[in-house]
Amino acid sequence: IRSSNLRRRWSTVSAGGGTSRANSSAGSGSNRVGGTTSSSGSNGTVKLHLGMQVLLISANEMGTIRYIGTADFAPGLWLGLELRSPKGKNDGSVGSRRYFSCRPGHGVLVRPSRVTYRGINGAKLVDEGS
Repeated sequence: IRSSNLRRRWSTVSAGGGTSRANSSAGSGSNRVGGTTSSSGSNGTVKLHLGMQVLLISANEMGTIRYIGTADFAPGLWLGLELRSPKGKNDGSVGSRRYFSCRPGHGVLVRPSRVTYRGINGAKLVDEGS
């Protein structure tokens, strides 16, 4: 009786609408844990930096940040990534300027919003003013 009761309770919780379940069950228990990690992690303390491993969303490929800064070809902040696989477009240079060095076909320059770090969008992990 106990196991079927438990099963029934679980199915009503999971069937009780996605948003309410996320708000009630995650809000009380797991969100508190997640909130602690994200507040110490993403809110201001973790920033994208050289050597950091990130996921390039469009290629679904892990890469290492080799350059953070401006680029000659467009305004704003750019990340130079060295990808694990040859899914890139360059070897770290674009036009006549070298931003970083890596194997041919392993480099890309992308906006911070094109990458994620532990599920957090890269645009939230940079100071756009710098």
